Amino acid sequence: MSFQDVLMRHESIQKRKETSQTKLDRARKLFSVDPILSKNSDICIFAAGSLGRLDSGLTSDLDIFVTTMGETKVGRLDEILYFSSILRLNEQLKYEAPSNDGEFLKIFHVSENEGKVGSANDDIENWFTTRMLLLLESNFIYNEVAYHEHKKAILDFYFRDSAGQDKFRPVFLLNDILRYWRTLCLNYEQKARSSPSASWKKKNFNLKFSRLLSVFGTVLPLIMMNEVTAEKIELLSSKTPMDRLAEGLDALNAPELFSDFQTFLDHYEFFLKTKETTNFSNVTEDIKSDLQTRANFVSEFIFNALNHESVPKEFRRYLVI
Repeated sequence: MSFQDVLMRHESIQKRKETSQTKLDRARKLFSVDPILSKNSDICIFAAGSLGRLDSGLTSDLDIFVTTMGETKVGRLDEILYFSSILRLNEQLKYEAPSNDGEFLKIFHVSENEGKVGSANDDIENWFTTRMLLLLESNFIYNEVAYHEHKKAILDFYFRDSAGQDKFRPVFLLNDILRYWRTLCLNYEQKARSSPSASWKKKNFNLKFSRLLSVFGTVLPLIMMNEVTAEKIELLSSKTPMDRLAEGLDALNAPELFSDFQTFLDHYEFFLKTKETTNFSNVTEDIKSDLQTRANFVSEFIFNALNHESVPKEFRRYLVI
């Protein structure tokens, strides 16, 4: 039996995967026939969040991001037309309006990525978050061909120094992924100190469950991969974070973790169900305590996997120092 077998047998999580796929298929069908969007074959629209991870429930939102890789930037008037269509389609699908007053409703040009990585503008212009979400938890909604082209172009940048190296280590990519995790932690801490609202409480548990999974469910198989290439990472990126984690666990050859992985899946499903059914403005102390206990188990499991003796020592050291 493999960890992927254990995951496949978890009925609730597989049911969420099916529900998410149904939602995605419906959105893809609607977006694909929009006359405004079809005018630009360079544009890609993808979903992040729960639909990107395929762990959506009945009440999940549609977190939309747009990228392009054309020779010229999309003009302002065309951009207005595209987002008018996107908002109209979002409403037809009966999803809530984009969060934070449409903060991420802009078109990110992939050719600008190289000049943004690590710069001050990387965070300010939201390129960093968009790039990480595209690689860590995304599914295309419109233009599958462009979706893969854009991911490949971004990954090629991380692998620009790999030519001629027999044992290339994807440290550049790992640095960015780990930077994203630290940034998330800092952002949630800042929000906690400025306005500990119901929204923050919900996002705090998102950090401890779903964001943790997206980041380290990708890091584990990445550091266990032999002969790392951009093509292999693109294939890994096409899987759900939970599938990636199971793949990484299988690479560890650690059957002693089977039982804990089943518990890990149960705790993650409990978090998803609680998020759907609980009003975090008046969440009880018992529920908070229960979620925190489960979150501690989840993080401990991830830590034990990353610190397993099968993980190359250089990577175990790298994750700490």
